[in-house]
Amino acid sequence: MAVGMTTVFVPQDLEFIGLSRPAIAAINPRLIPLIAHDRAGFGGGLCSVGVALLLLVVCGRSTRSLWQALALAGAVGFAAAIGIHPLIGYTDFWHLLPAVAGAAFYGVGLSLTYRAMHIGPTAQRD
Repeated sequence: MAVGMTTVFVPQDLEFIGLSRPAIAAINPRLIPLIAHDRAGFGGGLCSVGVALLLLVVCGRSTRSLWQALALAGAVGFAAAIGIHPLIGYTDFWHLLPAVAGAAFYGVGLSLTYRAMHIGPTAQRD
């Protein structure tokens, strides 16, 4: 959200696009505000999903089904977010690092909750 509401582009974006910010604005002066809107909306969506996941884990019942749903959602989300980059040729290490680190942390979180949500004393079988 912060990038979308402020600078709009990270340096890797402009390098990938092959244009400077003024060159993009010269194509159409409404293009940068459109990209900023998209970036801020995407960031807000990610924050909303993060809050929803946090509330599910903290307030939800520890069930095998919840763990499976979280695993599936994480696998699909991170696979799409990371997987699209090589397809379009945007493979900058620093650009992909936050998504790869997020996937790793998500995986660690899943592994740490596996026992409690599958065979722990409060785990519900469904």
